[in-house]
Amino acid sequence: MQTSYRGTRRAIGLHSAALVLVAAAAALAGCTTGPVENLPSAGTNLNQTQPSGPSRWELVRWQQPDGSLRDIPHGDNGQPIIFEFSQGIDAAQGTVSGTSGCNRFTGSYGKTDTGIRFDRIAGTRMACPPPRMELESTLLKAMQTPFATVGTQPSAGSTGRQIIWKSAGGDLLQFVEREGVGKRGASVDAGGVEKVVYIDSQRVECSGVGKMTCYRWRESPQAPWQLWYGPIEGLEFEPGVAYKLRVREYQVPNPPADASSIRWQLLNVESRTRAK
Repeated sequence: MQTSYRGTRRAIGLHSAALVLVAAAAALAGCTTGPVENLPSAGTNLNQTQPSGPSRWELVRWQQPDGSLRDIPHGDNGQPIIFEFSQGIDAAQGTVSGTSGCNRFTGSYGKTDTGIRFDRIAGTRMACPPPRMELESTLLKAMQTPFATVGTQPSAGSTGRQIIWKSAGGDLLQFVEREGVGKRGASVDAGGVEKVVYIDSQRVECSGVGKMTCYRWRESPQAPWQLWYGPIEGLEFEPGVAYKLRVREYQVPNPPADASSIRWQLLNVESRTRAK
């Protein structure tokens, strides 16, 4: 994952981002209901790239309804807000996971006639400094209602594809596609180590930086239970159901102090057993 922006690369990316947002804001202020002026329409641009694997997007700008900007973390001032889409944002539906400002989250997503919706979002429960907790709470609340796509821009030079979503509350959220694990076009099983794990039917309270909920897992039906503190990316966990999963385990280089150094990505649900 790209973790910093410096020099010309940062200047180009942020300048491009600002131009896109200005166009989007102007269109919204004029009550425009069609595509943003001087940008490809959302449907046309995004459909030019059909689903070809995961894609990874970073929130780079958050403009509030009054025009002011929220202070959001980037690679050089904190862990960025990242959304990883299992089938890319071009897909009709899929699973989504990532970081929401403080914790990791997972859930599902689907296209709507005007944008995107998020469903069954769940996350870890680690405690962070109040500004990050407030930012995360606001973002997760916004994700409870669909986002409308108000602008898109294809990749250019060092800057990836960009998209601007508008929340139901009127916030403009601008995301840029990033490279790294989960980038568009990458195979879901590229790198990492494949393994089979058994997941208990209920999550339990555990303690990380703060109180949170963990999975119980083991490597075989006879092995002792262990705690898994992070999400299982791609799994739509149903309480009361035990799982046998095939996952790919990745080592996370330089993880934040409050995050795991290992991540699991779901490859296949081998079996589901409802607890009696």
